[in-house]
Amino acid sequence: MRIAIVNSNFVAISKYSKKGTEIFAYILIRSLAKLAKKNNLEITAFASGDSHLPVPIESIAYKSCMADKDIGESYCYAFENALISKAFLDFGKYDLYHINIGNGEIVLPFARFIKKPIVVTMHDSLDIDRIRKYLSFFRDVKNVHFVSVSDAQRASMHDLDYTATIYHGVDTKNIWKFDPEGGEKIVWVGRAIADKGIDEVIRVIKKTHKKANLFPLVKLESPNWIKKMELNSKIIIKDITISYELNRHELISSYQHGKLFLFPIQWEEPFGLVMIEAMACGTPIIAYARGSVPEVVVDGETGFIVNPSNEDIRGDFIIKKTGIEGLCEAIDRIYAMPRDEYMTMRRKCRIHVEKNFTSDKMASNYINLYKKVLGQS
Repeated sequence: MRIAIVNSNFVAISKYSKKGTEIFAYILIRSLAKLAKKNNLEITAFASGDSHLPVPIESIAYKSCMADKDIGESYCYAFENALISKAFLDFGKYDLYHINIGNGEIVLPFARFIKKPIVVTMHDSLDIDRIRKYLSFFRDVKNVHFVSVSDAQRASMHDLDYTATIYHGVDTKNIWKFDPEGGEKIVWVGRAIADKGIDEVIRVIKKTHKKANLFPLVKLESPNWIKKMELNSKIIIKDITISYELNRHELISSYQHGKLFLFPIQWEEPFGLVMIEAMACGTPIIAYARGSVPEVVVDGETGFIVNPSNEDIRGDFIIKKTGIEGLCEAIDRIYAMPRDEYMTMRRKCRIHVEKNFTSDKMASNYINLYKKVLGQS
C-alpha cells in the first residue's frame, strides 16, 4: 500500500509540535512507520521541509509558513494549496491519500478530479453552521471517506460518509509512563483561551485551596491577565505555579506526579489528547461532560465527569452538583480517597489507556481502514 499522508504546511511537524493536528500527525506517522514493513506499507508525508519524520517528506519549501517571515499566517492558505497540488499531481505514485488538515475543507474541491481513495481525518468541531453547509457540498463524492475522532464529533453532522471512528493514541511504552502513586497537585495543560476553561481553572483551584501546576500556551486571544504574566517564564500565585510554552514531552513528570488533571472544557472538543496523556501516567481526570469526555473518561473509575450546569445535563454521573460546584466536589472526593482506593484509580487510568488509546492501536486501526477502503475502491 502506497500511502500519501497530506499535512498542513502551517508549522513543521516533529516531536516538538504544539498544535493538536500536527501532534496527531507526528504520532500517527511515527507509529505507521514502525508497522510499515510488517504491513507492506510505503508512506510519504507531504509537509513543510523543516519537519522531522521517519518517512520520506515531499514539500514545496524548506520552511513552514510560520517559520518564513515572507509568508506567515495571512498568506499560508495559498501555500497550503500549492502543497496539496503537488501531492495530487503525482497521483499515480500513490494508492490512497490520507488528509490531516482541519476537516479536509481545503482538499475537498480537488477530490472529484482524483480517482484515488481519499481518507479525511476530522480534526475540528462540526458544531458550526458554515462548516456543516460547506461539507454538505461533498456528501456525494464517493472516493472521500471521513474518519471521526470520536462519536461525539459526529453528533452535529450524521449524514457524511463516515468510514470509521478512530480514537487518538499515545506512546505508552516509551514516552507516557505510569506512576502508581502520583502527587498532591492539580494539573492543567492547554491553550490559554476561554474554550479551554483557563479562567474556570483558576476559580476552582482558589475555591478548593489546592496547589496546582498550570502549563498554558499563550495565544493572541488569551485573557489579558495571563498575557501580562507571560513576561516571566514561571509565576507563582498563592500555590498556583504557572509555567509557559513547555514542550509536551517536558510535561511527563508533572502528569506523573499530579493528583488529578482538571479539564473544565467550554466547547464540544472532538478529542482531548491531554486526557489520555494524563491517564497514561496514572493521573485521573475531572472534566465537564462536553465533546468526547464521556467517551474517554470512565466516570468513577478513571476520574469524574461533571454536568456543565443545571440547564445542561448530559448524563447521570456520580457527582450530582453541576458547574464549578460539581468540579469542586469531584476534587474534594479524590483528595479524600484512602490511599489504596486512589492508587486503584490510578491503575485503572493506565489500564484504560493501554486498552483503548495507544498509538499502536491507533495506527493498526488506520492500517485496517486503508485496507478496507482500498478493497472497496
